[in-house]
Amino acid sequence: MADELQASEDAGQRVWIIGHVPPGWNGNQALPNPTNLFYQIVDRYSPHVIAEIFFGHTHEDEFSIYYANNGTNISATSALTTAWTAPSLTPLSNLNSGFRAYDVDPVTFNIVDSFTWFSNISAAPVLDNQTTYGPTYTFEYSAREAYGANISWPTDAPINATWWHLVTEQWQINPSLVGKFTVYEGKSSVKTTNCTSTACVESKICYARSASVPIAGLCPYGSTYGSVQ
Repeated sequence: MADELQASEDAGQRVWIIGHVPPGWNGNQALPNPTNLFYQIVDRYSPHVIAEIFFGHTHEDEFSIYYANNGTNISATSALTTAWTAPSLTPLSNLNSGFRAYDVDPVTFNIVDSFTWFSNISAAPVLDNQTTYGPTYTFEYSAREAYGANISWPTDAPINATWWHLVTEQWQINPSLVGKFTVYEGKSSVKTTNCTSTACVESKICYARSASVPIAGLCPYGSTYGSVQ
């Protein structure tokens, strides 16, 4: 991967990295050393080469921010790039079905906004024993509208890692936004539990700023609040 990124840097290209298992968030999905090495590679080639990073695996709607110097200084000025963990069509356990579309800047390949839809699995039994109708998907949210109300940001600028760090700062100011994020994390499932305790709110802020297992391991309440399943 580093060789490919170096070739892209030499050619002045912009790159997306698409993987499966997210190396960060609450740190219980991957191995420590590989995620640490991956973080260092991302640090080296962001943001001038790596535009965005995408993962799946958890079936939940999450994100992680990468910072300069291996996350030793977590701030808006040191934020480099974002890893998006996309919601899945497969509901797995206690989740709804969902999918996402991205508004992409055609020059920089950064994300300008994301739009997510969900299907209510709790209503699925009405589809049994018939073949005429499939599941209905309902628009859930725009990332820019859901989290950006109190962030001063140009309307035509991408929602990059700096923007997402500012989102986490808003979470610190207004913990109800973490509750909103938690609803989206499970794709608006009725099975998703509330995130209102101090431990849950602080954990999700920490997870969003943790893009490797070692960094996630520093979160004060462990990995307890990493999943809504």
